[in-house]
Amino acid sequence: MRHDEIEAYGRERFLAELRRDLESKRYRPDAVLWVLIPKAKGWERPPSIPTVRDRVLQAAVKLVLAPIFEADFTADAYGYRPRRNAHDAVREVHRSLNAGYMHVVDADLSKYFDTTLHPELPRSVSRRASDGAILHLIKR
Repeated sequence: MRHDEIEAYGRERFLAELRRDLESKRYRPDAVLWVLIPKAKGWERPPSIPTVRDRVLQAAVKLVLAPIFEADFTADAYGYRPRRNAHDAVREVHRSLNAGYMHVVDADLSKYFDTTLHPELPRSVSRRASDGAILHLIKR
């Protein structure tokens, strides 16, 4: 279903059905749509696009897990953090250079999810989160 179809169907009804599927353990993720996005250096990025239903569930899982992992990040990490952005990182670099620091370290995990061992992800998450239902959803 597209967003507008969910609105016509009824947002509350849509969410109630998703909740019922989760509670009864009948939830199964839908197939994703694979597309190729051309990139500047001649390669193509192959993101998978989940259905709106699966994306709603992913957002809910993120709401549960984000605070757990956020506690592990250092104050000087800026990527994909709530209330932080690239402009904040640049301001911090500027402040540090003005304070006499001479080096900047920029790390980027290029194509991480293209190259990681996917069975390792749930194991890694389970080291910090112990809710069996959440871990089961991540494995799916």
